[in-house]
Amino acid sequence: MRFKLKKINKKLIVLILILLITIIILTIILFKNRKEKLDNNYLDIKPSISSEKSEIDMDNLTNSEIAKDGLKINKSSKIQEGIEFNDLKIKDIKIEAGKNISIFNAKIDNTLDKDLDGYLIDVIFLDESGNEIDRVETTFPKIKKGKTGYITATTTKDIATAYDIKIERK
Repeated sequence: MRFKLKKINKKLIVLILILLITIIILTIILFKNRKEKLDNNYLDIKPSISSEKSEIDMDNLTNSEIAKDGLKINKSSKIQEGIEFNDLKIKDIKIEAGKNISIFNAKIDNTLDKDLDGYLIDVIFLDESGNEIDRVETTFPKIKKGKTGYITATTTKDIATAYDIKIERK
């Protein structure tokens, strides 16, 4: 009887191990496929404001280019220089557009001798003539002295064609 029990236990353990390995492999495959779908659809998401229609023209490459992944990337030399706002340098500015949405990201190092409070701002995207392409409300972050903060904004307008940016406090 003991011999039979050991044989059954070994078979059961092998069966459980095979089942666990199969579950792990399937989970990895499913997560990998999900991640690829999310990466491929990064900027093809629908805007959260359903009444707004996307105005992004992927054929208009003013101050921009299409990257390998199909995103429209802002290449304005003026924007790449960074901008000044309240004695701070806003740099590492990235503007990308997909079929439905444009995303603006920028980095701010707090080089001032004080902590900064967060507040509402308008990020204004301008063409070469100084005309406003879009004005997007977002938040200037709280940043401790010597630390880094980030500004992010999204819109359905084609801000990837912007030549310059202004920021105004609300």
